[in-house]
Amino acid sequence: MEYRKLWAVGVAFALLTGLAITLVIHQSHKLYQTLSENIHLSAEIAAQNMARQVSAGLDRPFNDLYYISNALLPAGAQLSSTTLEQIQIIRVLDPGVIAIQILNAPGDHVLWTTSMGSARPMEPQADFTPLPGHSHRMIGQPRYDHRAHAWVVPLIYMEHKMSESSALSISSLVDLVSLKPLAISPDFVLRVLGAHDVPIALFRQGLHPAKGRFTALTPSQGATLPARVTAAENQVRVTVPGYPWTVEADWSSALVEQLWWHKERDHLPLAIGIILGILVFGVGIIRMLIREMHLHDQQHLLTTQITHDFLTNLPNREGLRRIFDQALARSDRQERLLAVGFLDIDDFKPVNDTYGHAAGDVLLQEMASRLQSALRQTDTVARLGGDEFVLLLEGLRSMDELDQVLARLQASIAQPFNVNGEVINIHASLGLSIYPFDDGDADILLRHADQAMYGAKTRPAGCGPDRTSEGWVQLYHQDLGTITIGDEVLRQDFLRALGTGEVTLRYQPLVALATGRVAGLEALTRWHREGREASPDQFLPSLGVREHQALGHFVLQTGLQQLAQWRDMGLDLFLSINVTPEELDQSGFADTVLSTLADYPGIPPDVLILEVLEIGEILEQEVAMGHLQRLRGAGVKIALDDVGSAYASLLRLKNLPIDEIKIDQGFIRELLNKPQDLIFVESLINLGLGMDVIIAVEGVESEAHIALLREMEVDYLQGYAIARPLEVGAVADFVHIFVLGAGDADTPLLALYQHLGWVHAAEEIAMNHGGYEHDDLAACPITTWLHAHMSELPEVEALLAEHEAVHALGREILRVRSGGNREELHRLLGQLHVHSHRFQEGLGQAVKTMRENAADKG
Repeated sequence: MEYRKLWAVGVAFALLTGLAITLVIHQSHKLYQTLSENIHLSAEIAAQNMARQVSAGLDRPFNDLYYISNALLPAGAQLSSTTLEQIQIIRVLDPGVIAIQILNAPGDHVLWTTSMGSARPMEPQADFTPLPGHSHRMIGQPRYDHRAHAWVVPLIYMEHKMSESSALSISSLVDLVSLKPLAISPDFVLRVLGAHDVPIALFRQGLHPAKGRFTALTPSQGATLPARVTAAENQVRVTVPGYPWTVEADWSSALVEQLWWHKERDHLPLAIGIILGILVFGVGIIRMLIREMHLHDQQHLLTTQITHDFLTNLPNREGLRRIFDQALARSDRQERLLAVGFLDIDDFKPVNDTYGHAAGDVLLQEMASRLQSALRQTDTVARLGGDEFVLLLEGLRSMDELDQVLARLQASIAQPFNVNGEVINIHASLGLSIYPFDDGDADILLRHADQAMYGAKTRPAGCGPDRTSEGWVQLYHQDLGTITIGDEVLRQDFLRALGTGEVTLRYQPLVALATGRVAGLEALTRWHREGREASPDQFLPSLGVREHQALGHFVLQTGLQQLAQWRDMGLDLFLSINVTPEELDQSGFADTVLSTLADYPGIPPDVLILEVLEIGEILEQEVAMGHLQRLRGAGVKIALDDVGSAYASLLRLKNLPIDEIKIDQGFIRELLNKPQDLIFVESLINLGLGMDVIIAVEGVESEAHIALLREMEVDYLQGYAIARPLEVGAVADFVHIFVLGAGDADTPLLALYQHLGWVHAAEEIAMNHGGYEHDDLAACPITTWLHAHMSELPEVEALLAEHEAVHALGREILRVRSGGNREELHRLLGQLHVHSHRFQEGLGQAVKTMRENAADKG
């Protein structure tokens, strides 16, 4: 990328320099043309001036001859002695008149002349050319007068009015040197050309500025005249007005070049400076880019060394940190699962000890390559050090998709490794933490995955699946690693409390949505210790296997005994009892439950519900599965408790023998402050509906929860909004009088649920072209609720705009559907996800702020 950028900049500056040079050449050429045109125009003006001067110089003597003719022969007069005397006087007074003759009509005989001695005219008529438009005027060829050392032009004025047989001819010589001087440019050579372009040897010479004069040359001097220019572009010709002569002006090409250089040299330094400036600037930019590229390469190398493992070229701990936060953000934005895996090679140390550290390095490199090949392009593999690898599996739509990835990983790792010619079979342990089910930052998720990995590594060989199949994976749960040996004194106190009555049961009602009445009770343990009442989460983690089994037997016996009494009172209730993994791992657990149940013949097995909290993968063990299948076959119902917290159950939930799921209260309780989590609750409910099991919801603590869950397809509600755990004596009265209310519908939860239903419909049409009707924006419940609480909600206008964008995308999806363009539908679906997630996040923050403000005022 950087090299393409450098190439582009170099080409750009080369083009810019070329453009500048082209402009300079164009301007210079234009200047040369302009100067050439100006010189051509100046030469033409000079030639025209000379032509007018020559014409005027010749007109004057012709006019003089005309006046002399009129003076000698007035109109109607005849030649007389007086006329002859006047001719002699004129000869004396006007030396330019060289001859006055009287000729015969044809003009070939002289009847009388002032030049005696010749019977023929002084100049044959054939040597003269009549002037156009002047029948009396004729001009002869210029000749060199040796006596005067001048070029002269003979002129004749012929007057035919003497008689029919005679004519008056007056001749005159004009000395061209006598013409008035001209103010013309010294840059041109000017000539007067006669017939056949013969130069009359007149030219301009002198320094500028000066008066120019026609100079008469001898024939020998005429040979030294400046050479004539024959190129048409350097020559101008102008006809002498009224005369058969031409004025020619020519100049040398060097004149244009000299003038061009005289002007160009003033601008040339600037042009050269601009071009050199562009070149210098371009070179500077390129050098800067090269330096930046070098620095970038060094920085990239340094960053790679900082963020990547030298051995495997995988991201190291620092590189993983930079990737992790982005992966969490993408998971939130896309509303997809993120699986964080911590993988450790089993018994890697013996490989190093047996084959050497070089062989161990080869093994790690091969393991890194296999992990990368087995994962998807969106996933990440990092090496933290030693034989520990971290996996980030992004964009998971379901746990089944995670299963597929894990299957590829397991198959890849199971293949033998060839290390220095030795075939080695390697096993690995993988711990997984699933976000957002395991809600936390990167450090917490990685720590949880590490704990799960050690759980997989320490799993007893006889208590779990084979290590070469699914048993190599352990999913994190809250109790993993927290069940410790504990305080032996506390355990002894607890066993004693079971016998002294300090441990009692409370009963929390479960209400059936179908009837609005109490349908069952969950038995909850309380320990009255040192004057305080302790709930199970305060002492259960410290209990050992024996204490758990004793507690389970106590709860089962006490609960069934109390249930029998209530049923005798006519209360048709079911009883839910929590079962710990330690009880399920007991070989006689099913027998104990069935024998205890047999002691109360008035209690049918189907009113007893055993709530199983999956810890580790106890439910995958043959002993536990055998107990559950036997109990379920006897009519006892099995419920999976806290679905949504111990999320390992979601991985293989479909394979468990269960009749009911209970959605964890953590999701429900926080919905009022985090309505955006409603989508997770909806997903869990849809999971239960797909399995066709009973759905119970814990954590119902407000009327808003009740109104929302009435709209959802759940069976039972449980929480403080119905009742706190009751003492035995309060249960019967509560069951008789309690009726579930409609709940508080003036919350965003119900409106958001209905809005999400519309969003899901839009998603369905984008993915599967299903049926769909778009609701008007004004009719959406969220619109009504937002407008009703505008004064309480911060930044409500932004929420309304985002909400409107979601609906606009829905309308666009509906429009595009008819065209069948799936790529466009998928693009719109992606935008719908982004805006819907942004709206839900904004709504959650606004609702939280609104409730905090209301609490402060209260």
